[in-house]
Amino acid sequence: MRRNVPLEQITGLDILVEVNNFRETLRFMIDRQGGTLTEAIYNCATALKAVARHHVKIDPAHLEQLQRSCTRIKVKNRGLTEKNRRRLRQFDDSLNISELMHLPERLEQLAKRTKGRKAAVIMQLAVAIEILTMAPIRIGNLTALKLGETLFWTRPGRKGRLLLTFPAEDVKNDALIEFDIPTESTKLIERYLDNYRSLLFDDPGDWLFPGRNGRHKCEGGLGPQIKKTIYKHTGLLVNAHLMRHIGAKIYLDEHPGSFEVIRRLLGHSSMDTTTAYYTGFESKAAIKHFDDVILAERRKPVSGKVRVTRRKKS
Repeated sequence: MRRNVPLEQITGLDILVEVNNFRETLRFMIDRQGGTLTEAIYNCATALKAVARHHVKIDPAHLEQLQRSCTRIKVKNRGLTEKNRRRLRQFDDSLNISELMHLPERLEQLAKRTKGRKAAVIMQLAVAIEILTMAPIRIGNLTALKLGETLFWTRPGRKGRLLLTFPAEDVKNDALIEFDIPTESTKLIERYLDNYRSLLFDDPGDWLFPGRNGRHKCEGGLGPQIKKTIYKHTGLLVNAHLMRHIGAKIYLDEHPGSFEVIRRLLGHSSMDTTTAYYTGFESKAAIKHFDDVILAERRKPVSGKVRVTRRKKS
């Protein structure tokens, strides 16, 4: 009853997401932080908005009011934390990049040598890491991938291209997600669907990563498994969210200055967000490219004779 709402009146999720109660909840969290907006508060707001949309199934007008409240408290991003910058430095080493890029393939080979549900879990992680590599989405969207809805083939019978898509209202920064999954990745997903997914649960439903009680696997289950698996097989400290930054770093290392590509890839609404995150790494890549150009010039054979100017004797 800290915000004048008696506990006995909170009888369900529908009460929590009423517009006034939703706003009162946000005010309480902001007041608790001394009036300071934080990313954690914004994340709580967007999570509660998702509950309102998917579980309470509020009408569009109601959802729009909650969205406006979320927009008002959105915190301007200040860039990568030092912890994430430190972890990204692992990928200044090309061998570490190779280890991560080939991990899904290695996990599939391990799954083939394993039996039963354990093999299915290994293959599930191979698919999860492959998707995060080729389509760097957030862990919440990854766990909620649903066949025929957010992951589907363009033609019946698994023919055509495999598309991954989420509407803007299901995404943290309200940006539409659309990825065309490469053929190599598609075939890995198909092998998982054909040979392993049914071993996880008797009725996996349409979820790519099925969980208990007919639901999809939760973020708190899949996320730590991804981190643990990557560390076990590569020795690299990588969580699911860092995969977004890794993809951006690898691309900018090869294409310094290509912030617009990264902005679109990660769905940033503002270029300021993209540059705040990646300017430091992009500068280092630009310097490396500069050095490569200068060294290439130095290695060219000298054409003609080098003119030596001699001083005249006085």
